[in-house]
Amino acid sequence: LDPADFRAEWKWDGIRVQASAGINERGERIVRLYSRTGEDISKSFPDLLESLNFNGSLDGELLILRGGRVQSFNVLQQRLNRKAVTPKLVSEFPAHLRAYDLLVDGHDDLRDLPFEERRRRLQAFIARHKHPRLDLSQLVPFKSWDQLAAARADPASAGAGEDADAVEGIMIKRRDAPY
Repeated sequence: LDPADFRAEWKWDGIRVQASAGINERGERIVRLYSRTGEDISKSFPDLLESLNFNGSLDGELLILRGGRVQSFNVLQQRLNRKAVTPKLVSEFPAHLRAYDLLVDGHDDLRDLPFEERRRRLQAFIARHKHPRLDLSQLVPFKSWDQLAAARADPASAGAGEDADAVEGIMIKRRDAPY
């Protein structure tokens, strides 16, 4: 396999989610957050829902950020499966979405486009919908499989910086692959 045909991203220590937002047929704004198993977890993260001020659907990682730093999965568990979310809980465990992929942009279904095109559109999407609770997953640069293995072994020196301890692994995607 030619490394030039692939892109890599950090896999953060959170949970994979899809965030969807838009206007329904009655003109009401609907925002939902789904786990990778399809469970609607929106009620546990009202603070994050308020930040999803777009029309579309994102694939990403649900994280807790404190002081701009990614917290461990154990910290995120303080927010998961909560029926009641208090202001204190929101303040102590602020939710964040790190976007990996753009599935729908407005009315455009992007899933059949190659990853590289979706990634370009995702970068523009995140720039248009700036919010402190939403950011873009960083690509991990590599030119060889050995270089990628070294990045995985030492995320701090490969660009993950202060959040290196919150890196759970690396995701590899073909640059020409549909979603």
